[in-house]
Amino acid sequence: MIDARLPIRGPHPFVKICGVRTAEDLAVCDACGVDAVGIVFAEGSPRQVDPAAAMELLAAMPDAIEPIGLFVDPEIELVEHWPGSWIQLHGDETPERVASIAMETGHRIVKAIPFDPEACRVWDDHPNVELLLIDGPRGGSGRGFDHAALAALMPELRTPVVIAGGLGPESVTGAVRVIQPFGVDVSSGVERVRGVKDHERIRAFVTAARC
Repeated sequence: MIDARLPIRGPHPFVKICGVRTAEDLAVCDACGVDAVGIVFAEGSPRQVDPAAAMELLAAMPDAIEPIGLFVDPEIELVEHWPGSWIQLHGDETPERVASIAMETGHRIVKAIPFDPEACRVWDDHPNVELLLIDGPRGGSGRGFDHAALAALMPELRTPVVIAGGLGPESVTGAVRVIQPFGVDVSSGVERVRGVKDHERIRAFVTAARC
């Protein structure tokens, strides 16, 4: 069952556009009915923004869109400076580390993992993980995973699942139909070059995800 407290704006599925970097990106996401955007703090990512740029994005954030800060194995001090309600942990954080971050910062947690059935089961049981983002082998790479295998596992999972990895306007409809996830997340699949969003592809992605 979908938790009514989760940030749902449009019709099912929930749609998150990750790696937004400009106010223009936000305006397009808002017009399309996107539910959430990811603001990336991971060092070395072509989508990384510094704290000052992140604050500018938050100042321009439409009321209807939930901002989610994306971190990879972060220090508590970095996460504490994120004023949004949600964070996405995309590194090798242990269950104990995630519990500590949740307790010390009070943020709501999206845990991103490469698809692995046993890892899905482990994180599904974590009391602080409200959304489980299941990705390809490496986040942001545009590489997918075995959708049929996840579809077979879905009846076992209680945490709402968001899928990512290799999705784009051309593939998201089929992925949604096979897996029937709570939501979808895309980054490289809606870019014209790495780190630069293609607004037409964002529009096409949202339409395809919800068709």
